[in-house]
Amino acid sequence: DALFEITRKGLGLVIVAGADDEIQGVFTDGDLRRTLDAGHSLDGLTIGEAMTTGGHTAQPDWLAVEALETMETRRINALPVTDAGNRLVGVINMHDLLRAGVA
Repeated sequence: DALFEITRKGLGLVIVAGADDEIQGVFTDGDLRRTLDAGHSLDGLTIGEAMTTGGHTAQPDWLAVEALETMETRRINALPVTDAGNRLVGVINMHDLLRAGVA
């Protein structure tokens, strides 16, 4: 299901959130590659077993350049945007920044 969502959204990641929208982790195309490289089968593998927990996020009041610097420093292509309660409010990715002329 997560792979289909990654493809459908085109962001390169799926954000895993609880019922209160608090982020529990992210599953990226990189997580998929690392999972397969480690020899794990996708058959029966849960998202909780493959996702990255404790990932990086951006805040809604950040300047776009701050998100870009975080992505460049962390070598990632997208950031979940969270409020003060760590609840998901959106996602920003490198393509957004390119379209806006930031990158």
